[in-house]
Amino acid sequence: IDPNTQAITDETQHKRSDLLAQAAVPAVLVAYYKFTRVEEGVDTIIADNGKLPPLDYLLGDKKAEVVQRVASYAAVSAPIAEDTMDLVADECLRFVRNELGSTLTPDNLQLYFASQRQSILSHLPEDLQMGELLNDSTMDDRTNKMEGPISGLAQSIQNLFSSPGVEKK
Repeated sequence: IDPNTQAITDETQHKRSDLLAQAAVPAVLVAYYKFTRVEEGVDTIIADNGKLPPLDYLLGDKKAEVVQRVASYAAVSAPIAEDTMDLVADECLRFVRNELGSTLTPDNLQLYFASQRQSILSHLPEDLQMGELLNDSTMDDRTNKMEGPISGLAQSIQNLFSSPGVEKK
């Protein structure tokens, strides 16, 4: 993704599956990130025993709209996008549980996703407008995709104001 225009540099080189992965993976990861900002979200993830599809609790009433945006971005049907996103969400949960292992606590889960924020946002296509859907306008900021000393400084300042832990009520 071109950091200046937010467009794919050469769409003809990308297959639909590439576009689907390019949208589904960061969309699901940013949903996990946003969900871990609230205490109930972290508790839900830790208590997840595989009975509920993660997308249902991660996105709630925004699920259909997020799935449709991913589907439109990748030029695939909504069921295909949803199936792919479900697989990504399941794998993410498995990976994080494996990564954190015996240290899987609410605080560590929050810190884990907070530490991944910049990497996730740098791959999030602007066309999805996930920040708008998840009520966090900082997600759609173009500086998230830029690299270099000035962009790094801007991202560092933004991270100082982003709490690594849970938003308190």
